[in-house]
Amino acid sequence: MRIPRSTAIAGAHLVERASRPFARVSGSDLREGRSFHFSFHTLLPFLLCLGALSCARPRPPVKARPLPPPVQPSPSATEVRAVWVSDTTKLDWETATRELQRAGFNTMYVNFASAGAALYPASLVLPSVAGRTDGDPVARGIELAHRRGIAVQAKIVVMFAFRSPAEFQAKLVKTDRAMRGIDGKPILQSGSVWICPSHPANRHAALAALAELLHRYPVDGLQFDYLRYNEEPSCFCKHCRESFEHALGKPVRHWPADVLNGEFTKRFNDWRQSVINDWARQLSATARQARPGLKITAAVFPALERAREEKAQDWRLWLERGYVDAICPMNYTTNAHDFEERCRGVLKYAPRDRVVMGVAEWKFQQLDELNRQVALCRQLGLAGFALFSYDDATVRHFLPALDLH
Repeated sequence: MRIPRSTAIAGAHLVERASRPFARVSGSDLREGRSFHFSFHTLLPFLLCLGALSCARPRPPVKARPLPPPVQPSPSATEVRAVWVSDTTKLDWETATRELQRAGFNTMYVNFASAGAALYPASLVLPSVAGRTDGDPVARGIELAHRRGIAVQAKIVVMFAFRSPAEFQAKLVKTDRAMRGIDGKPILQSGSVWICPSHPANRHAALAALAELLHRYPVDGLQFDYLRYNEEPSCFCKHCRESFEHALGKPVRHWPADVLNGEFTKRFNDWRQSVINDWARQLSATARQARPGLKITAAVFPALERAREEKAQDWRLWLERGYVDAICPMNYTTNAHDFEERCRGVLKYAPRDRVVMGVAEWKFQQLDELNRQVALCRQLGLAGFALFSYDDATVRHFLPALDLH
């Protein structure tokens, strides 16, 4: 409603008169009263308008338009977009490389061997669990991956006898080559044993298997996994006791109490780290001698101090000494805050261009959640990321929805 100018002026006059309390009325006021009586009728529409406006319902607040989603960082030309393959014996290389190429992956970390099995045919060092095959499917698979622009890194499960036949594991236990816990019994994981890092026969077998696969297959890199002690306190076998006492220079009277929570606890932890570090040194040297320039990575636990104290895995030292070119921290969580905190924790000790962050694909129910972790890896300028695992993504039909370009 538009208010006439004369009405607005009269209203202002009324307000001004009413604001003078106890004003004296003079003759002129009375004369003005006649004109005031006329002005009141003129003002009536203005008052009615104000009343109507005061009774009107307030207009709802304007909702802010939602912000557009953040722009996803573009991958760099050298970004590693990797996926882990656990059971190579069941891998359909044709389907896998086609799906991975379409989704934008450029690297596969393929399980080639464990401490008790070769996942490729006709090994002369370890029992092969590849089964009867027509030719060598692994060799054909690597060739196919290369044609589709995908690098293949051979992963070795160093201390864990994954997929190892029962009779071979029994042999490991009988010859005291198995890792043992506080109770002196072999440590098992999913029914398979771990091997003792200090036993010379175990290291000899690992080095022989490494030399064999590098001689046989044109892989683009090598990855060490399970290069550590088990999560349980270990190893307390007879050979570890003798080796530690030799390094200590005197016998340990109360074994394993003195090294668990006694006077030799720190010395024992330092000794365990030195054993694993020497494995990393010798494995790396053997690989580089066989294939100069070969890229070497290691799958590690992201929290450095815990990795060192609990598992004797000093990946910072491996990077500094050049035993590995990059690490793949297993940052397996769906919590966005925890994932970022662990990423930043790793970057306190490792250059960002030497970190390929592990992502727990198998834990996600929504693709958007996984994409956010990939985006963070790119925002932080990491060398890349690796999804665990192809096996799970295939079962859950997750791959067709992925696009990492």
